Amino acid sequence: MTADQAGTRRPGTEAETGAGTGGETRVGPVPGLRVLDLTTERAWLSGRILADLGAVVTLVEPPGGHPQRQDRRAGAPPGRPNPTWPAFNRGKRSVTLDLTRPRGRELFLRLAATADVVVESFDPGTLQRWGLGHEALAAVNPRTVLTCVTPFGGTGPWAGHAAADLVLAAMGGAVWISGDPDRPPVRTSSDQYFLHAAAEAVVHTLVAVRHARRTGQGQQVTVSAQLAAVRTLMNAVPGPYTDGSAVDRSSFGEPTATQPWRGMFACRDGHILATVPFGPGPQGYVGWLRDEGCLTPRLAAYSDEQLRSATLATDDPAFPVLLSDALAAYFGTETKAVLTRKALARRLMVAPVNTVADLLADEQLADRGYFRTAELDDVGTVRVPGTWARLSGSPLTGG
Repeated sequence: MTADQAGTRRPGTEAETGAGTGGETRVGPVPGLRVLDLTTERAWLSGRILADLGAVVTLVEPPGGHPQRQDRRAGAPPGRPNPTWPAFNRGKRSVTLDLTRPRGRELFLRLAATADVVVESFDPGTLQRWGLGHEALAAVNPRTVLTCVTPFGGTGPWAGHAAADLVLAAMGGAVWISGDPDRPPVRTSSDQYFLHAAAEAVVHTLVAVRHARRTGQGQQVTVSAQLAAVRTLMNAVPGPYTDGSAVDRSSFGEPTATQPWRGMFACRDGHILATVPFGPGPQGYVGWLRDEGCLTPRLAAYSDEQLRSATLATDDPAFPVLLSDALAAYFGTETKAVLTRKALARRLMVAPVNTVADLLADEQLADRGYFRTAELDDVGTVRVPGTWARLSGSPLTGG
C-alpha cells in the first residue's frame, strides 16, 4: 500500500504508510513493542525512531489521511507528495480514525488495550477533551505509557499554550544567541526544536516502558520542547553560574573578545573551519605556512617559544590577525579536500564546511551505507537517509 493509498482507507482499517516495512515481524532492540502514534508533524520523529528500533508503530490519521501527506509549500505542484512524509513516517503502519467522534474514540481505545505506548503531540488538552487522557488509557490497559510532546510541558503558567517552532526557538534562548552581534537575532532556517523534543521523548518513553514491564504500571511522560531548546544552548546556560561568562551572539567563525582566533575561511570550492588554538596550535599553522612558501616576514619573526605560549594572543593581540590574514591568503588557493588532507597529516583541526551535495558524496557516509534509495509516488527514485546507528546484535530496521 502506498503512502497516498493509505490515506484513502476507510475508517478503522490498517495499511502501510508506504515508506518501509510495517509488518508484525520486526527485529531490532525493542521487537514486539506496540506503539500508537497520534503525533502531528511536529513529533513524527518519535514514532520513526521507535520503528527503527523495531517497534510496531501504527500511525493514526484522520479520515482521508493526514493533510501533511501532500506538499503544501508555496509553489509546489498540486498533489505532489510531501518529502517529509516518507522521511519521518517510513516503517510505520497506518490506520484512519476520526477521534472527534465517539465511534472513532471507541475504536482507538480498543487498539490501546493491546498497545504498550501511545505518543501524541496535539495542542495541550486535546486528548483530555476527547476523553483519551492517561486515565482513560489506563482503564483499558494499566501498562500503557502515554507520551505527550508539548510546547512547554504539563505544568507552569505556559503549560496550556500552543506554540510553533519559531516561538520555542525564541523562548528557549536559541534565537538570542544566533546571528551577528550588530544585527537583530535570527532563527535557524528550518524547524528544529520539536524534533529535539521528539527525539528526547523516545528516551523517556523507553525508560517508562522498562518501568511498566517491571511493575505492571504505565504512566504519563510529558516532554517540553522549550526545555529541549534550552538544552541545545550548551555552555550558554551554566556559564553565568560557573565562571561568570555570558554567551552572546557572534558571527560564526569570526573573532570575539574571548576567542580572538578566526575560524571560518574561504577556499577554492567553499569554506573550511580551522580551530587554531587546539592541537599543535599556532606553531603548527605557522609551520604549515612555512612549508607551503606562504609565511609572511612578520610571522617568520616569531620564535618557537613565542608560538608555543598559551598567552600569545593576549600578550600580542596583533598575532591572531597576522596569522588569520596569512591563512586566508593560502587557503584561498586550495580546495576543501586538499586542505583537510594536509591539515590532518599535521594533526591540525581543520574540517570542510559541507554542502548537502557534499554530504551525498561523502566517503565516510558512503562507506557506512547511510544514504539509500526509495521509490516515491509521482516522484520516482530518490536518495534518503538510512538508519542513524549500527547495533551489532540487534540492527535497526529503518529503510
